Amino acid sequence: MRIPSFLAAAGACAWLVAAPNPVAAQTDSTTATAPRALRDLLADASKRNVLPTSLISFRSNVETEISVLLRREEGTEAVAAVEQVASTLKWNRTGFYDQRIVGYRAQQTGPNISMLSVFQTGWLNPVLYGNRLRVRSGSSRRTPPGRPSTRNDDADTLPAIHPLAVDRDQYYRYSGGDTIVTMRAGDRVIPIAHVRVQPRTDLKGSAVLFDGEMDLDASRGTLVRLRGYFVRANVPRRGLAASLGDAVAFVEYENGERNGEYWLPAKQRIELQATFPGLGDGRAVIRIVSRFSQLDVNDTVLDARALAAADSLRALSRRRLSFASPDSLGRFGAWQADVGALSVGMHSDDFNDIGPDRWRSTGAPRLDYTVPRASDAFHFNRVEGVYTGTGLKWSLRDLAPGVVVRANAGWAWNEGTARGRFSVERKRGPTALEVRAGRSLDNTNDFRVPLDSGNTIGALLASQDPYDYVDRRSATIAAVRTTGARRLLTRVEFGVADDRYRPASYVRSPLGGDAYRENRRIDQGSYLRTTALIEWHPDFSAEFAKPGVGARLSYERGDGTLQWQRAEVRATARKPFGPFVALARGDVGTVFGSRIPPQQLFELGKFQNLPGYEDKEFAGSRAAVLRASLQYTSPYFRQPIRAGRFFLPAFAPGLSVGVQSGWADAVTDAARTSIERLGAPIDTTLLASWAPVARPTDGIRASVTAGLRLFSGGVFVGATRKVDQAAPWKALITFGQQW
Repeated sequence: MRIPSFLAAAGACAWLVAAPNPVAAQTDSTTATAPRALRDLLADASKRNVLPTSLISFRSNVETEISVLLRREEGTEAVAAVEQVASTLKWNRTGFYDQRIVGYRAQQTGPNISMLSVFQTGWLNPVLYGNRLRVRSGSSRRTPPGRPSTRNDDADTLPAIHPLAVDRDQYYRYSGGDTIVTMRAGDRVIPIAHVRVQPRTDLKGSAVLFDGEMDLDASRGTLVRLRGYFVRANVPRRGLAASLGDAVAFVEYENGERNGEYWLPAKQRIELQATFPGLGDGRAVIRIVSRFSQLDVNDTVLDARALAAADSLRALSRRRLSFASPDSLGRFGAWQADVGALSVGMHSDDFNDIGPDRWRSTGAPRLDYTVPRASDAFHFNRVEGVYTGTGLKWSLRDLAPGVVVRANAGWAWNEGTARGRFSVERKRGPTALEVRAGRSLDNTNDFRVPLDSGNTIGALLASQDPYDYVDRRSATIAAVRTTGARRLLTRVEFGVADDRYRPASYVRSPLGGDAYRENRRIDQGSYLRTTALIEWHPDFSAEFAKPGVGARLSYERGDGTLQWQRAEVRATARKPFGPFVALARGDVGTVFGSRIPPQQLFELGKFQNLPGYEDKEFAGSRAAVLRASLQYTSPYFRQPIRAGRFFLPAFAPGLSVGVQSGWADAVTDAARTSIERLGAPIDTTLLASWAPVARPTDGIRASVTAGLRLFSGGVFVGATRKVDQAAPWKALITFGQQW
């Protein structure tokens, strides 16, 4: 099931932003001092980190991309929504901060709140100079458009001790300082010293501190980059949510040299990550990436009185955020990057080395109560009924680097069956080896979209369960290798398995509705199972908002009581250009053998890529599906809609047209008899009145969809019809991606 983006992100937002207390620092108590060379580097950097007297102000254009995504337990990211914001930033040394949004556009794959609900005041950090950094507080609020401000002049940020402050040694311990890389700024080659910064654990009193890494220009002692997160020392975590999971707001601030004398913002990244282990190892992530351009230094003249009070005014400043008029937002066209392009190459695992202890691969062995996926804790389908489960994860870490032992088990209450898995994984660099065994209810649908592993909400609330299931026991050895920055993923598996049929436990949803379709028949038996998989760009998918191209090639075979060979090829692409976005996906598959198990056939229909037809109306041993869509977003109503303290995505109406074509055939007797076994009755006395439940397509079948997209693509209102034969249009309303 594709998890609705608002469920994955809204809770994380509320936890990360509304809760004012950052997580506790995780360091070892120490009174050791840094080596002399590092102390000298820090002392020089501290002197140079004073706000230059000649730096009065600057103005900059900023382009920001806000992505909402889900990181699955194996590391794959699915981007559910992307908002792109163009703004102008004005700052001066008195603390004046004015961020004005002049352009806005978004792409949504489902209903969601706008992430501007999280950042209702300015989210940019204008300078990294000084003894204190300003950190957003959880009580930040934005003045609604059209209303006068009623706020007094207190700050909407908290002071954090700068790692280069003159009093830094009271709060931090440092390590590193070696020159690790060089960068080029114009004609100058800059050596960069990497320094690890950790809060001391012998502090008295509370303070907001930085925990992470600092990159310094080793030749001039200037600050180039901060990467880490802010913590509130000596303040206990509060609330039930804090005890059940982890939530961290990571930052990565990169400076660039301006006018040969100032280090000012070039790129900033804020990443909010939250996980609840009891509901799976996945993480809800909100990624905010900003790039600064056309930065004009000292564009403002300040009088002597303002300059004299600059330090005190800067401490009390507010980060004002405002919107241009709706007409101006709609007319804006000076975008420097396509939607989704700013965060290409980034991954939520980028911060694992400095994240919460639960996420780290080093340290003492750790035991957690967790399950790999949310569906391992709870799901519902017509075969099992209600399923609940729990699990354990033992990370051996320093005891046996890279080794993780997992066990999860649960009970299908209506079916009366126990299921679960046990696995041992050893990961070294880009290679992982895994041994696992268990019993699961696997879904046999074909050409599925990412995250599609069932539909608990639809099955429970709407009596809609368009899947078929097989009760499978298996034991497997697997090897996985990742090449590059998740550019190429290769997986090989070998093991044994046994398939058994299970009838539906429910006729319809316990809440009422139409009757479920009967679980289709399978061939029962055991076999040796061998699979090989190659994925190019596994994080790219046309169904989600991240632009790019990807491909997948898989091969599977069974040898034993059940025998078959099966191969699939997939290509997917998503490309935004101006107000348009084009997306396409093609799948081709074949299965062959002397007696093909029905559960290995390809099935197509209403919920399987051909919306103009009936559910699983077609089946075959060879199949192909091609889907393409062109979507246009109009320049009207581009401003996000305010609803209380939240924002909804801009109404942003647009047009959408899509085509879905499919083909399935059965050219051998083995394929045709396998199709007949899909719906064969168990009671042989009913054979006289029995008819096959599926058939080949007899050529290419196709349907088209056309209609309106609302809320930046999150809602589709239109119609669909068959095009390979005379047929009426059928109304179609969907929430999320619709081809």
